[in-house]
Amino acid sequence: MRRGIAVFAAVAAVFAMAIPAGAKTASKAHTTFALSGEARALELAIGDQGVSLGVALSRADSTPSSIGVGAGQCTLLGSQADPDNVPCNEASTVKSRFPGLPGTDVLKCAGALPEPLASVVDLGLACGSSKSGQTNGVAYTRSTGKVAHLGITLPVGTVLDALPVKPLVNDLTAALSPVLDLTPDVVHDAVDNVVGLVTDLAETEALAIDLGPSTSSITNKNGVITVDSASAGALIGLVGIPEARVDGTAISATSDPLKNGLVIIEVGTSRASASLNEGTASAAGAASAAIVTIKVRDITQPEPTYVEQSIAPGQTVTVLAGTPAETTIVAADSTIEENGNSAAAAADAVSIHALKGVNGGVRLALARSTAAVKGDVVKPAAPIVKKAPPQALAYTGGTDLTIPALALILGAGLVLVLRRKVTA
Repeated sequence: MRRGIAVFAAVAAVFAMAIPAGAKTASKAHTTFALSGEARALELAIGDQGVSLGVALSRADSTPSSIGVGAGQCTLLGSQADPDNVPCNEASTVKSRFPGLPGTDVLKCAGALPEPLASVVDLGLACGSSKSGQTNGVAYTRSTGKVAHLGITLPVGTVLDALPVKPLVNDLTAALSPVLDLTPDVVHDAVDNVVGLVTDLAETEALAIDLGPSTSSITNKNGVITVDSASAGALIGLVGIPEARVDGTAISATSDPLKNGLVIIEVGTSRASASLNEGTASAAGAASAAIVTIKVRDITQPEPTYVEQSIAPGQTVTVLAGTPAETTIVAADSTIEENGNSAAAAADAVSIHALKGVNGGVRLALARSTAAVKGDVVKPAAPIVKKAPPQALAYTGGTDLTIPALALILGAGLVLVLRRKVTA
């Protein structure tokens, strides 16, 4: 019986060799992709010195792999920052990577700038965090960059001291108070006292900034992979002027640009996102630019009184023209580009050139957010049919005897089995 089984096995092997091999099992279609996101809270330039503050970067692809950077303080970054080689202060920077370096959501903070910026810029805690990993087969990352407070000290008093009080009042309020000539003398006396108080200060915090955090993250939800970048805006104050009583005396010498500044600028949140459908590789982008509100103080009023003006994306506005505090604000617009399996979105930075008449002023770029994604559906290769090697007889023109030979072998096997049974 064992020999019979062996014969049947041999026959089966011959059939297996004789029958052409079918197509190999095809692999399923899959999507390859790459995403990148970036958000910057503030880029500051004074003269030829500059710094980027509150930076968040994220990158991921279908390998799967991801990398993230959250930094409180960096040197000025170019248009495209490299997360593998960012020039950031390690004391306020967290990097993460999947696989290999999970990172942390806990902020890592520091509070010092390099010279010569440190002599004029008072930096509060600058912090960063970043965490990377994998979920549902897709690598993720989330990064945050944050700055608590920034104060810039410039010799404002020296500049104001060179200006007569009356022309200064006229310049600052001509567009705000049409009844300036009818303003009582007591108000002019109050303004005189306030300007004199600022002039008497050797140095004052000419510009103060409170910044919201910047974030950039890559997530996967319900088969949609999204990179989302956002900068939460800022509150900026220029030249704090103490409140004055109607009798011409100052209530206090406190000058907080964020509360009683000559100009207060509110920059809203900017956001850019790009998403990819993992099944179809179709991409989409979205962006919203920061809305900017300017508050200019009417210094003919004894108490802080402000006239507000909103700046829509794409507009440029200059306030206090012709004065040391002349400031130009450019509210950049958002852009979206979509092309089938790729998308890019950007909410470009709000640009501010503040205090132009004070040593060339201070240049700021705030609330920059970008996001981009590109994908592709990789289809399985066409089935490969492996044919049996041609028989030598096929080239002679003779008849193919493969089937008859197999029948004979099968018959011989059956005879052997029956014979053993009869003999038994």
